[in-house]
Amino acid sequence: MLTLKFIIVFFFILCYSPGQGQLLSYSVFKSKKEIGTMIVSRVSSSSQVTYENITEVRYKILIELEVKYMLKESFEDGVLIWGEGFSSLNGSKKMTYNIFKKEMGYVLLTKEIPQSIPFETITYSAAKIHFEEPRDKQRVFSQHFATYLNFEEVGPHYYLLTSPQGENYYRYENGICTEVTVIRDFGTLYFNLRPESYLIVNIPDSSRNR
Repeated sequence: MLTLKFIIVFFFILCYSPGQGQLLSYSVFKSKKEIGTMIVSRVSSSSQVTYENITEVRYKILIELEVKYMLKESFEDGVLIWGEGFSSLNGSKKMTYNIFKKEMGYVLLTKEIPQSIPFETITYSAAKIHFEEPRDKQRVFSQHFATYLNFEEVGPHYYLLTSPQGENYYRYENGICTEVTVIRDFGTLYFNLRPESYLIVNIPDSSRNR
């Protein structure tokens, strides 16, 4: 009789095999207490690849806060063609954004206010961070901040990304992000890849391993 563990592993590999779909699951901690989850997926279809990040955390600073973040972006032949996202606090959306590729650049809508990003071809964005290890000085486009940010390699497969909100540190194994440390004014959050997702880390994938 097949063991439950074998069935789970087989199902995970079948559903999230390279070239079709992959799923990364992270636990989020604050002061050693688990406060939420981050689920990141990558789904391939013909020449198109779609990434999605859904993060939900709940913590208390005087009052209880429930924060949700969603980012979804689609690439065709390695180029960003559209994306959408939002962040919310206690069920109320604080920011929404959408991006669309045009013939000469992009249109980015932030809170439904359009702005043009002319003469750009975006190939690396925030949605890719967990599946594709950056390089030192790598530029990454962020819909949330409506601009490019830059990675700085601070150790082997370990990078610093500085944004207007604070500092993020990313650690990688075989091209996959296994740990994120997010430093903010209200405290530090730790995102740790769950054991079951290490199946993805250990599966060879020529599109990410360099």
